[in-house]
Amino acid sequence: MASQKSFAAAVGSICTFLSARPPYCSGTYPVSSEHLTLFYNSDGSNVNRINLARATAQELDKLEAACQPATFGVNNENVYDESYRKAGKMGAAEFATTFDVEDSDLIGIVSQGLLEGDDEDRGIKLELYKLNVYGKDSFFKAHKDTPRSETMFGSLVIVFPTPHEGGEFVLRENEREWVVDLAKSISESPQQPCVSYVSFFSDLEHEARMVTSGPRVTLTYNLYFVTEADVPSPAICPPEPYDQTLAEALYKIVTNESVLPDGGYLGIGLRRQYPVEDGTDVTSFRNNLKGPDAALGRVLSALGLSWNVRMFYRNLDYRDYLHSRIVNLTQWGQMYSDVIHTIMQRSGAEVVEYVTIHGSRQDDFRDLLGRPVQLAEVTGLENNPCQSQLYVAYGNEPRISHTYVNLCIVVDLPVPGARSINRLQA
Repeated sequence: MASQKSFAAAVGSICTFLSARPPYCSGTYPVSSEHLTLFYNSDGSNVNRINLARATAQELDKLEAACQPATFGVNNENVYDESYRKAGKMGAAEFATTFDVEDSDLIGIVSQGLLEGDDEDRGIKLELYKLNVYGKDSFFKAHKDTPRSETMFGSLVIVFPTPHEGGEFVLRENEREWVVDLAKSISESPQQPCVSYVSFFSDLEHEARMVTSGPRVTLTYNLYFVTEADVPSPAICPPEPYDQTLAEALYKIVTNESVLPDGGYLGIGLRRQYPVEDGTDVTSFRNNLKGPDAALGRVLSALGLSWNVRMFYRNLDYRDYLHSRIVNLTQWGQMYSDVIHTIMQRSGAEVVEYVTIHGSRQDDFRDLLGRPVQLAEVTGLENNPCQSQLYVAYGNEPRISHTYVNLCIVVDLPVPGARSINRLQA
């Protein structure tokens, strides 16, 4: 009983750590007036200029009129529907601004606010995506930003200091909600002129509430991790103070001899979702984990544990699978369970036996090929569909090829006598 209580307390600490920090950051950033000039094309030939720190109502109306109606993506379709999104847009090639995020230290501020631990110093690549103008009564209902590659991890929205009200930015995750009033942040900032910003993980659902007065002018950037080929592999170091609580909880679990007494896998569901396409090797996310997920990986490495990222397929054909790749079964149509099993195994999937943390069976396992490796859940292992039609997504543009899925970290835990765990430093 004491062991079970200790394990429950350790799991509680892990869950608390993974959800402690909000999945976004926001604030204001002072910008000189000369760096708030926007150049744009209104009719294909004339270049217009507007200073967004002191723009007149007439100038803002002209900017709004030069925009195209903003569409949004529903899976692979581009949809225009003002009952879901009402705004104007310009592509990155249709405008230029004297405000350059990459020449400022704003991206460093965002990195420290959004990322955690050692990841705060990680290289980030910015991609200017679009300019949007939200006039009076404009809005964008709940959606997730369209994933554009496996290294895209977040979005950055810059709001210019045009007088406006409403347009609050709302972010949601499970049962939690955060409301950021970017217009109010600008008007109340002691440093003028300034812009306001919000940066968030791109798998986070968000919306822009209705603008009640004035146009809201924004820039949106896609944020990417610098690819692994461009950065050295991180050294394995003792846990930083920030990660210590997580390290202590994991240490209690993996050194407990009643945990998986026959050895097996510990499954830890990741907090963030990740962009994949058919055939994606999900182990590539080992070096591209986001926020608290990255902290989890750092701590496991510091403890000397063998781990990797996997896709979990629960009860797919009366069996549970772990896979290093994304599998889409729709190309084969409707199939019997034995056919699914053959396809999954040939693609490299591993059948696992879902057990309690102490090794007791959770299911009446059916496999004629012998007992597989046991998989015990530490934190929630989300099931994933194998069929592409189950991926339903509202995004800021049609889904090109990637979609968000739930992944997990799998820790290979030997039998108690064979475990080699690095001791925590006092």
